[in-house]
Amino acid sequence: MKRLLVSAVPFVGLFFTMTLISNWPTQGQDKNRDRIGHGREDEEELEVQTGFQIFPPDIKLNLEGKDIELVGLGSYIVNPQGGCNDCHTCPSYAPGHNPFPLPFVVSGDGQVNSSNYLAGGVDFGPPAAAGGVTSANLTPDAEGKPAGLTLEQFEIALRTGHDPLDPQNGLLAVMPWAYFRHMTGRDLDAIYAYLGAIPSAKTPNTHCKNPGQ
Repeated sequence: MKRLLVSAVPFVGLFFTMTLISNWPTQGQDKNRDRIGHGREDEEELEVQTGFQIFPPDIKLNLEGKDIELVGLGSYIVNPQGGCNDCHTCPSYAPGHNPFPLPFVVSGDGQVNSSNYLAGGVDFGPPAAAGGVTSANLTPDAEGKPAGLTLEQFEIALRTGHDPLDPQNGLLAVMPWAYFRHMTGRDLDAIYAYLGAIPSAKTPNTHCKNPGQ
């Protein structure tokens, strides 16, 4: 009997662990906005430094009144991690720099198109008039709000897949919000800070059918 109880201990522990994991929230936590104290100081510092090194050339950030660390972290998330440029810049790459042209044996270095950076306009078809999807302009509006959204509205969009400014038809049909909703509140704050620091730009009239073109 004693041996049976001892041998059952690991299974009880495993059951408890699996129960705990299965009850974890299914999306990122808004309260988790502080990485300090979690052994991430050095890693986040590197991410911030990298973020300031890799945003597109000819882009001048407006850092007035902004948390510089959040802006740098946001650049790191938006650019190398999120790859937001591929769907929100039309065309995504500067002329002659597309790393994914046909044939694939002839490729560019991936230099981003700075002039229309994150200004949207990529057509995912069918035409918008027929219920198609066109990527949104993420640059700041006249009030400095990315895509015209407050921070709260921005987080609602990323958490739920619905645009708060268009409650009737604002479904983010192509945006991979189902993945991004798992980001921490701090990560979303950082993305918002970075998008609020980039230059405003108008959505171009250029026809970009697919991401990367």
